[in-house]
Amino acid sequence: MSPLVIGPREVVALARYQRRDRGHPGLLLVSGVLAEQLARELRAGGDPAAVRTSGEPTEAGAFVRVLAGAATAEDERLLRVAARAVVPTVVVQTADVAVRVPYVLAEDVVGCPPGSGFPVHAIADRLAAGLGGHGPALATSLPVLRHAVERRLALEGAVSAGTVAALRAAEGPRLPVLVLAQARLLTDIEAAGGKTAEGDGAAAAQALAMPLGAALATGYAARTLVRRLPGRSRLLDGLVAAGGSLALAAAFRRLPRP
Repeated sequence: MSPLVIGPREVVALARYQRRDRGHPGLLLVSGVLAEQLARELRAGGDPAAVRTSGEPTEAGAFVRVLAGAATAEDERLLRVAARAVVPTVVVQTADVAVRVPYVLAEDVVGCPPGSGFPVHAIADRLAAGLGGHGPALATSLPVLRHAVERRLALEGAVSAGTVAALRAAEGPRLPVLVLAQARLLTDIEAAGGKTAEGDGAAAAQALAMPLGAALATGYAARTLVRRLPGRSRLLDGLVAAGGSLALAAAFRRLPRP
């Protein structure tokens, strides 16, 4: 294995990943009861144009519908349109009653008891889950979503790293795979926080150096740790790799925002 773990080809691939077109983030459509109030809260500190309160779900990157009890015919129509277009959808239920909401999963229905205020953090969590890889692009415009998007990225990255470490023992060196995966995770977290890789060659190299260097340092530290622990096993390797990814993500989430 190369003493540097990864070679020029992997570095170029990481640079392309970092600078790739993440697609237009789209907008967040909020409609229904008290939609304007919820839209104001979701816009806080972000781009006001990223949240609309009128239009069709097919025009949006994500959709939030606020209900006050059982779904009306119009509610069902909009939710059906969103489901057919595979638009991530969250329903906010303001009535303190248990009613079935069609076309959405039960976990995507967020309760909002009367007088309690909108549970913005819970709504953001469900949006982050539905948006998946498109989450960082929308979180760039809406800081309210950043914490939820970054946390989901961190958890998914930790699970991925732990799986690689635990299951690839018979497939050759795992450190290069883990380093690249963790570096990609860090660039996604930076993107969610509003940091881009634009600029000249020197600026791009500097932007790449931080996540790659951090991932390399963590990878070497984790490998040294597991080699010194008694009773090494695949499970232990996976736990150390997952913990390293979570620690890296937590550190990058604390970096100053643009």
